[in-house]
Amino acid sequence: MQYWIGLGSNLGDRLENLKLARQALNRFGTIQCSSPVYQTAAWGKKDQPPFLNAVVLLESGLNPFRLLRKLKQTEVRLGRTKSERWGPRKIDLDILEWEGTPVQTSILKIPHPLLKQRVFVLQPMAWIDQQFTFRSGEKIATLLQQLEGHDDCQLLIEKW
Repeated sequence: MQYWIGLGSNLGDRLENLKLARQALNRFGTIQCSSPVYQTAAWGKKDQPPFLNAVVLLESGLNPFRLLRKLKQTEVRLGRTKSERWGPRKIDLDILEWEGTPVQTSILKIPHPLLKQRVFVLQPMAWIDQQFTFRSGEKIATLLQQLEGHDDCQLLIEKW
């Protein structure tokens, strides 16, 4: 199955955190494509350092719940600690979307419920697939045009 995984970091060596997380994802499947790294202002809770964000397209035989467990274990192994919602973090790994049927449980929601509101994941997703169409029929390019915040999402590193 193909999964869209969001990676984010705004504490410590942010780029190294993303690199280590991407390296860890290879244990759970095969990375088909990685977006560039974007620097973005914090979302939700603004009084914190800027984030580095990227998206990878991961081919994995794991079911979504098992993959979520692996992602959370990886976050802890890379130094993430529990903090306030939308607070600063060393690493954040989210399942944004997948090619399976939607998942709506208390611990996992796919597609990610805030996906369409976040330039910092839509922009990297669009870099991977400009023609991406959501289950609702909305095109990623159309959503990006409608969202504000593009100035806060700057391409930082294309190859990492």
